[in-house]
Parts: sequence; structure tokens; C-alpha cells
Amino acid sequence: MRLRFFRKIMDAKSALNAVSDELKPTDLGSVNELSLYIVFGAGTSAGAIQVESAHLEGYTGTWAAEGSPVAWAAANRVHKVSIAGESYVTRARISTGIVGGTVDVYAVANG
Repeated sequence: MRLRFFRKIMDAKSALNAVSDELKPTDLGSVNELSLYIVFGAGTSAGAIQVESAHLEGYTGTWAAEGSPVAWAAANRVHKVSIAGESYVTRARISTGIVGGTVDVYAVANG
């Protein structure tokens, strides 16, 4: 396998229901595994991120949850969520507002 991409898809967000940039079919084509690194920043004390997928870019309905929300456990801590197989469109959404700071999300894909 080889690295397809690594990039930040959510930058310093804290508001409930804020979403990351979408990973679209042009990003996810031929991807065997997608991992999202969720990084709760300094000063944070609560919050959660839900990784989601959908069948259309820019879908305005309720997206499908990929596993359970990743809950805050400590400030300056990284969490990893991996998705095996194919997804059409994937994003991260703040499902519980981030308290006391912000969260970043990075995506890495192997093909």
C-alpha cells in the first residue's frame, strides 16, 4: 500500500454541528483504508466528534455514522478512527460542542 494523501480537513473548530471539509470521490477513489486523527487542543475539557459518510457530495440530510462519536478524554490528545473499505463521501462533525478550546481533524488514506 502507498500513501494517497495526508491533509487537515478541520481547523480549529468548536461549535456544535460544525463540519470538516468533505473527502469526496476524487479523494477516496482506490482508497483501501482511511484514518482520521482527531486532535483536541490545549484548554479543551469536553466535546465529541462523529465521523460520517453519505452517498452524495454536499448531502443536506442526516449522514450515516461511522462508529460511535469520539469523546474528549484529555486536552492535547489525539484519537484515531480508521475506516476500512470504500466510502463515497466522508466528513467529521462536532456532535458535542468543544469546551475551552478547539479541535483539528487530519485525514490520511492508503491505496
